[in-house]
Amino acid sequence: MRCRRVGFLGFVFLLLGLAAFADGPCIGLIYAESKFVKLDKSGKDDQRLYRDAVEENGGVVVVIAQTYDAQRVASALARIDGLLLPGGIDVDPKYYHEDRHAKLEKTDAALDALEFKALDYAKEHALPVLGVCRGHQLINVYYGGSLIQDIPSEHEAGVRVTHRAVPGSKEKAAHPVAIVKGSMLHELFGVERLVVNSYHHQAVKELAPGFVVTARTDDGIVEAIEYTGAQFILGVQFHPEKIRPRDSRFNAPFKRFIEEARKAQAKRERPEASQGEGE
Repeated sequence: MRCRRVGFLGFVFLLLGLAAFADGPCIGLIYAESKFVKLDKSGKDDQRLYRDAVEENGGVVVVIAQTYDAQRVASALARIDGLLLPGGIDVDPKYYHEDRHAKLEKTDAALDALEFKALDYAKEHALPVLGVCRGHQLINVYYGGSLIQDIPSEHEAGVRVTHRAVPGSKEKAAHPVAIVKGSMLHELFGVERLVVNSYHHQAVKELAPGFVVTARTDDGIVEAIEYTGAQFILGVQFHPEKIRPRDSRFNAPFKRFIEEARKAQAKRERPEASQGEGE
């Protein structure tokens, strides 16, 4: 099945969570309730940078909104060839069996549950998954890992790294990360050290089984994880969608993600081909 999009109708279909009118793999993009309400009522898309990254690499966004009922969520999931989990609020620690830390910020267990449902679908159908910031953390929790609930109060290191600018400040946080040679991330960026942006106060603590850490900051915080199995799953703590408009290197994760989604699309459209591959 193909996603299709053309002109103004593409925006209408984006709101409806429907496939658009131009060939390309369908990418499910999660919208928290507040972001979807804004999109639906005013047309302002707070996740436009993610959408641009998908569309400019040949994919088409399928909205999966927190406001959808179960039937509509299932219908949207049935269309997708890949899943993009965006940044956002903290993950509820009940999902990794910890009490709430005093410095924990806003959570939404219903949003977590929606994204877990989407991950269930992606896992069942072996669809590629890209997680950014919160999405990266959520992948780790979904697969059995845990999180540092507040880096400043829970993480001690001999090197000081600023992971998030002071709220309300015009300053932006950025820092270098060390990338593991031979990893997918190394293949994508072609370097072992890279300066990235930073907006988080939570991070991966216990790594989920089946994953490897492929990038860290100088103070040891996990900045990227990759799945070691056949399914494409990549999580990055930084926000490549914010940097790619001015630094084309940061398009690489999205380009690879869409390429993997295109493979999933081909298998969906030619199921006999995928059956033959398994024989």
